[in-house]
Amino acid sequence: MELTKNTINICDTVAKGRTQSMTDGDVIVPDTKPDILKLIQVDSDASVTDKYIENGRLILCGKVVYKILYLPDSENEKIKSIETSMEFRQAVDVGNGGAECKILSKPTVERVEFNTVNSRKLRLRSIINIDYEVLAMGETELSSDACDEMLEKRTENINFEDVVNVSGHEFTIKEHLEIPSGERSVSELLKTDVKLYDTEYKPVTGKVIVKGIVAVCVLYTDDEGDIKFTESEIPFTEVLDAIEVSENSVCDIDYSVLDVMSCAEPDIDGDLRVINLDIDISAAMKATNTVDKEILTDCYMPFSKTVCEKETVSLRSTVESPSLQNTIRDTIQIPTNAPQVSEVYNVMTNVVISKTALERNKIICEGKTEVYILYLTNSVENPIHSMKKEIPFSYVIDCKNDTNGLVCELKSQIKHASYSINSGGEIEIRCLLAIECMLTKEIKIDNITAIMTEESDARQGIVIYFARAGEKIWDIAKTYKVPCHSLEELNDTNGEKIETDRKLIIPMK
Repeated sequence: MELTKNTINICDTVAKGRTQSMTDGDVIVPDTKPDILKLIQVDSDASVTDKYIENGRLILCGKVVYKILYLPDSENEKIKSIETSMEFRQAVDVGNGGAECKILSKPTVERVEFNTVNSRKLRLRSIINIDYEVLAMGETELSSDACDEMLEKRTENINFEDVVNVSGHEFTIKEHLEIPSGERSVSELLKTDVKLYDTEYKPVTGKVIVKGIVAVCVLYTDDEGDIKFTESEIPFTEVLDAIEVSENSVCDIDYSVLDVMSCAEPDIDGDLRVINLDIDISAAMKATNTVDKEILTDCYMPFSKTVCEKETVSLRSTVESPSLQNTIRDTIQIPTNAPQVSEVYNVMTNVVISKTALERNKIICEGKTEVYILYLTNSVENPIHSMKKEIPFSYVIDCKNDTNGLVCELKSQIKHASYSINSGGEIEIRCLLAIECMLTKEIKIDNITAIMTEESDARQGIVIYFARAGEKIWDIAKTYKVPCHSLEELNDTNGEKIETDRKLIIPMK
């Protein structure tokens, strides 16, 4: 018997988890740089440069870029910097994952350890956490109808998420920063920090328009050797190609900074007062459409033997998407043994979620906000200093539905961070924390793939039947292979649950 079928995309999670990698090595001070007297700060950023599946193993290749600030063993220079990178490679068993699978990954540096071996060498060691997800993309056909008017059919509307696009994109943001008037020209660029925030997207047919802000802070020495910095906020808009995406698609996009190239160039007067920036950004995207389909769940041919072949299909449906925004405030006191603040160069933040739990109609979320502060001082011996502060948090997010049996996917970010120095020389931090949750459930359906019928021996007369608890007209009609409407009309019922022990008359032909 011919079936009417709808083709849908299926996205199965083959493997999902977190793995750790490590970099460890020595860094030699370049010949053009002076000796190290004291290390001030080592910043690090990790990125995945290549990912593939080979012989059932997920291979993740990447690099960690280190930005090193140090006090030189030189009376003529206040501060110097070194930028270097180390590569990592991590393998994870993913079972049945094939080369055609889609891979999502997000690396973060958990910890950096550093020490000087001697004045020309330092040792760096870092631990990198890599969250990964391996997705098997495919298609399946859901039967919605059967082309036979005599066939008794039961259908059901189901609502599920149809994954239509999993892709990675890269784009470059170019910008020129001018040194503010009144400031002296650049002598040497020390470090450039970049952070993305206020990102948003708009899906259109076959494309996704992404927007956001790139916050840039450049630390440099001027032509008299003083430590200075300049900062800017750069808006960006990019159009990403995304086949199958529509205006109603929901996109989950993770951004990461792949590389930052900065250099000082002369202005029209020949002074080094222009900083050219090339910022390479990657965007990993998963786009889904919410689909509502009517599917054929059961059928039979009256007065015939009916056999339905079925396969189990697993789908995922979004139940709700609760969210929370809250401003985290804290005052950071400068230790008595540390130099006092002259100017804050930059505040970098990172959110770490340590616990997520579902309880009835609530999501319990615990974690911490890591705040990294680099500030300038008036100390000749230590003109720049860094600090780290961890601010714990715990929130309860209310949900409309019972969370029992649901899966919670959570994303967190600092949408905006600001700071000020109070009269006591303390740094007051304000961070806008945003937590977005997605509660989903798995739907398993028995999809009919084929229907076979053959005539059975006709029986004459009627059957007197007493309904059992919870039975419906459909169940009884299918058991006795009679049309539903005949049973309903004869017994004056609408097919809903019928009372226990009710007497029904079943016509057999």
